[in-house]
Amino acid sequence: MDAFDLQIRNHVYAAFVGEGRAQTTDETAAALELAEDEVAAAYRRLDDAHALVLDTGTDEIRMLNPFSAVETPHRVEAGGRSWFANCAWDALGIPASLHTDGSVSSECPDCGEPVELEVRDGELVRGAELLVHFVVRARRWWDDIAFT
Repeated sequence: MDAFDLQIRNHVYAAFVGEGRAQTTDETAAALELAEDEVAAAYRRLDDAHALVLDTGTDEIRMLNPFSAVETPHRVEAGGRSWFANCAWDALGIPASLHTDGSVSSECPDCGEPVELEVRDGELVRGAELLVHFVVRARRWWDDIAFT
């Protein structure tokens, strides 16, 4: 990743944390005073590098791991804000990445029962007794990261 792509990546993450949504290429271009086609090309390179995830066939951001740009069953409250995570595992990454306490409201993908997690001072203080099961092997996650 070169300095230009890193600038774009840092901007879209900061904007997402602040606004709670992913910026479009034209919004990022306007904010950084760049041409939209340059930003779109950077978004595609960042997607290829797994630094963000675009919706298939578009230049629209779907994921800024651990954040989800689309609504999911995994809602995170942290630092007085809320976001969606890509999965319950990523949900724990949001308070960690923001260096703050947080709570996660999720659901069991098997039975649909509610799952409540809480992170305080970097420790999982509610939900630590739960079992985590990864359906897809880690080496295969990027074969279809949206499913994983």
